[in-house]
Amino acid sequence: MASHSGKLVVAFVVIAILTLQVAGKVFSVSNSQIGNKRTISDIQFDGTMGKIQDCIDNLKEPGDECVIQPGNYHEQVTITNKFGSEESPIVIRGDPNALTKLDGTVPLRPEKWEKMDNGAYKAVIHHDITQLFIDDEMMTNARWPNSLWSDKTIFNSKFWAKSARSSTRGLMIDGGQHKLADSGFNVTGAMAVLNVGSFCTFTRKVLSHGKAKDRFTYKDDFGDNLNFKPKNNQYFLEGKLEFLDNPGEWFYEKKNGVGTLYVMTMDGKSPEDRNIRGKVQEVAFQITSSAYIIFKDLKFFATTLQARSSNKLEFRSINFNYPTYNRRMLGDTTPPQWTKIMSGQGSMKFINNTMYGTDGIALEYQGANDLVENNLFEYNDWSGANMNVAGGGAGTVLSQSIGDTFIRNTLRNNGASVGFRSGYKSHAKLNDISRTCYGMIQHDGSGIQVQVKRQTEVLLEQNWIYDSPKYGLRFDGAPPNIGRHGTMRRNVIRKTNGMMVKGDNHTVDHNLIFHKFTKGGDHDGQGSKCNLCVLWYVRKNPVSINHNTLVEYNAADIANGGVHNKKLYPLSGELKDNIIGDVRTELMDPDNMDFRPRPESTYIQNNVGPYSFEETKTKYWIPGRQLYKASNPVPPNGSITVKADKRDVLMWLNGFEAATHFVYLGTSADALKRQGAARNGDNVLKIRQKLKSGTKYYWRVDARVNTKVNYEGDLWSFETI
Repeated sequence: MASHSGKLVVAFVVIAILTLQVAGKVFSVSNSQIGNKRTISDIQFDGTMGKIQDCIDNLKEPGDECVIQPGNYHEQVTITNKFGSEESPIVIRGDPNALTKLDGTVPLRPEKWEKMDNGAYKAVIHHDITQLFIDDEMMTNARWPNSLWSDKTIFNSKFWAKSARSSTRGLMIDGGQHKLADSGFNVTGAMAVLNVGSFCTFTRKVLSHGKAKDRFTYKDDFGDNLNFKPKNNQYFLEGKLEFLDNPGEWFYEKKNGVGTLYVMTMDGKSPEDRNIRGKVQEVAFQITSSAYIIFKDLKFFATTLQARSSNKLEFRSINFNYPTYNRRMLGDTTPPQWTKIMSGQGSMKFINNTMYGTDGIALEYQGANDLVENNLFEYNDWSGANMNVAGGGAGTVLSQSIGDTFIRNTLRNNGASVGFRSGYKSHAKLNDISRTCYGMIQHDGSGIQVQVKRQTEVLLEQNWIYDSPKYGLRFDGAPPNIGRHGTMRRNVIRKTNGMMVKGDNHTVDHNLIFHKFTKGGDHDGQGSKCNLCVLWYVRKNPVSINHNTLVEYNAADIANGGVHNKKLYPLSGELKDNIIGDVRTELMDPDNMDFRPRPESTYIQNNVGPYSFEETKTKYWIPGRQLYKASNPVPPNGSITVKADKRDVLMWLNGFEAATHFVYLGTSADALKRQGAARNGDNVLKIRQKLKSGTKYYWRVDARVNTKVNYEGDLWSFETI
């Protein structure tokens, strides 16, 4: 998966070339392992160094550049007091083919591996490591109950132990199928990952436990703002050699100054002569007090970057693989050092990057008018342990910004309870967010969640949020602390816990919400009977809300104002032309991501829902990250439920900056026939012939940027019924 994400970045950078108006000096870093055989270009450098830090230190004037040649670099680099200009930014760049790697790991080459009775191997190593990779595959910290990164069960709370209702703060009592009393362990001193605060999860050491006991104690210093509900609490344990009993796990301990690595390989074979690497570095680039710098074409592996007190920074086409990880293996209970770009009153741009495999928040940023665009966030944060004390929660992406734009990002398969937690006056548009916290490692949450003070002038529009037990969109609050003047507009919310609106003076219009998540969905006790939930009351709070919220032109299968004092209320707010009922009968093919209204639909005459009937004849907005080539086909690749008599067009997400798209279709992968071309941003093409039922069709969309740059699309298929 990580290598796949890298390919996306490689191809995209072709259209991300920067032209500097004022030429500065160009310095180079050359890795001695690579030599002079592979270089980025034939640039005449003003100097070539062996260290990135030396190259950075030579950047003195606007327009200066540091080119990091292909290679593997293990450095901690400080970038401070470096100032480009708007016309001539400083540029720090790597190889556009993703061959420049900033590596937070070191090779582990012990003198001897010894096989243990349980099939594990052990060896003495000379580094205190926090994360382990074997042949580029991440190993899982030895834990109880067992689960693994390799099969992604690590994201699923079925592999966490559960709390009994009798648990109290500081005392965990077992109440689920995983029986600590039957484990045979004494877990005193273990690292406990504790989801004891709904959307807040903490790491604490086990203070006391006895073998065959169903309970243990831990330090409760979480503060007063803790939503402690014993019946919902859950945990898992790490940090004991006894937990090492599952292929794919590892453990490290240090006694009397000697470090020993233990590992159970996936195939049971010796680690000897394999590529074994351990993480020893948290942050590769520390950026402070700088402005107008562009970072691009880099790959961070098991390390990341952080910035503070800096302005006008830009991060483009960077591949972050496993950038953030916990330090629990070393007995450290503090949250990980994740990627933070904190600009103060300045601004930054984060464009076309990938964030894959973090344990911790994928990205946190703070500034004014920040831009986060066209990024992929995938398989991040499987423990959710991102807090020392209870607070307002976190998320996969956490904005502390004012007036930021979060646009065309794809978030999928992330573990935290919230996908994007907005800033102040955020604009979140055209994002594809799926399977947020699908394994329920935390409670509460939403695909996009907006806290009370951040709702004023927030705009959430044209997002697809689906396949999650959480809410799709959510405005929080309870009287007297409520938010106002936020907008949810033209969103598609499907197979989630619905859309939750608390507060007043909001605008909720032209949304489509249907097909409620039915497999153990998570709710806060008031939205379980609706998809479009514009509340009258918040739980037992006696003060009603949403009197002045505009609720217009929405379509939903179930809608109401929630339950209060055992009474089910209708939708709150000023209501106009909402259609509540069977959504499926009004749409072309919602199961295959075709949310256009049918020609005979009542949605058309009432202007209901997110898609205009006339516009969708040539343009159909599809959210998410754009690639260099066409992507996100409708119907989806591999679908076997396409109705032949209803499928009249083919649709796709256009390639980035492509001017023309050529569409091919056929019943054989080797004999596709051209159907036509789409231009001027169009992405809808009418199928020339009538499709036959019971037939498998193949199709492809080629993207043309200009007369010299063309990208052949992937081969897609669907089967008709």
